[in-house]
Amino acid sequence: MRSIAGTLNSVELIGWLGNDTELKTIGAKSKVCSFSVATKRMTGNASSGYGFESEWMTVEAWDKLAERCAKNLSRGSRVLVRGSLLTQSWDDKQTGVKRYKTVVRASDCVVLSPVENDDTSEEAEEE
Repeated sequence: MRSIAGTLNSVELIGWLGNDTELKTIGAKSKVCSFSVATKRMTGNASSGYGFESEWMTVEAWDKLAERCAKNLSRGSRVLVRGSLLTQSWDDKQTGVKRYKTVVRASDCVVLSPVENDDTSEEAEEE
């Protein structure tokens, strides 16, 4: 068996929720809350000029954290998410091709600013 010493799978995101949370119950007791978070990254260089692009991350929170996220977060909320990356795979039923999706499995989620009005969510989309 190989050691996991010297490895790290840690993510911190600060961004805006692009949609309302979706809370699902799985099995008898487990709950999962899914939502997307938009962040910005700088593009370009000094000679061509700089710009920004939005990067969208899918976040999953489980059990008690899922319930908190569903209760306290909504589209346009500014949020800090801490967690780790998790890659999921499945076989596409129509084509049989293996598909992959990487999500952030949240271990903590902090509301930085609640939605005050509709302008906040529009601002997140435009930036």
